[in-house]
Amino acid sequence: MKTPSGIIVLAIVFSSCGKNTELPPTQQRALATAIVNAAAKSVTVSTESALKSAIAAAVPGDIITVSGTIKLTSTLQCLNSGTASAKINFTGGTLDCSGISSGWGVKVNGSYWNITNMNIKNSPDCGLVFQTGGNNYVNKVNATGNKDSGIQVYNGAYNVSVNNCISNNNNDTQNGGENADGFACKLSGGSGNQFNACTANSNADDGFDLYGQLYPVKITGSTANSNGNGSNGDGNGFKLGSSGLSVAHTVTNCSASNNSPGWGFTRNGNARGVIKYSGLSGSGNAAGLSDL
Repeated sequence: MKTPSGIIVLAIVFSSCGKNTELPPTQQRALATAIVNAAAKSVTVSTESALKSAIAAAVPGDIITVSGTIKLTSTLQCLNSGTASAKINFTGGTLDCSGISSGWGVKVNGSYWNITNMNIKNSPDCGLVFQTGGNNYVNKVNATGNKDSGIQVYNGAYNVSVNNCISNNNNDTQNGGENADGFACKLSGGSGNQFNACTANSNADDGFDLYGQLYPVKITGSTANSNGNGSNGDGNGFKLGSSGLSVAHTVTNCSASNNSPGWGFTRNGNARGVIKYSGLSGSGNAAGLSDL
């Protein structure tokens, strides 16, 4: 009979302790990594109950894969944390949040998550929210048809990297489209957040919204078109701050077209001259390309 690797590792630990010896720091780190890897698992889920069980039990190094479409009836809460060397991997499939009566679709309060290759749609509030925690990575997530912003970072969440994502047709009809942005890092997001090669089209409010954000955000190679579909929507492609703030956001090689009634790129009251930008392009924005 084969002995599980985790048991072997623990046996080594206890044997070492029995001899009153202490491993060198490099061996201690290797041992800790081995224990983590022994506990990690790969699971594929196709029901809400199986998904929530896997997420609740997630440990560093886990791979949780969604098969097909899962209809959620309450917010999926990612509360556990991975580590820098062993992230929790959450990937694949579609999360249909239309069964949730109120609240976000997916909430991430943990750290060191990789969330990839997924569709999140029809939430009664934001689709995917990073509320606290940090060092989380998002790649190729599509957020559509949510009743607030598609993907949002706030409340101290830090070092969130959002890449190659699409956020379209999000609309808070209950507010006349006043709040639903494609991507938002606003209202108290932490430091080190960034959006790379993301696309925001046809959202009720803004494409990218940094309103009230106190720490610099980097936006690179991203596009915002035809935002401002709500009757109360501001309709800016990239909203880069708010009045009373002086925050040096960085916007590089981004494009904004046909956003209305706002700008392609606007400081929105952020102090003039502090925003770092280059390679901005676009056309057809109601207020103009830029007031930076």
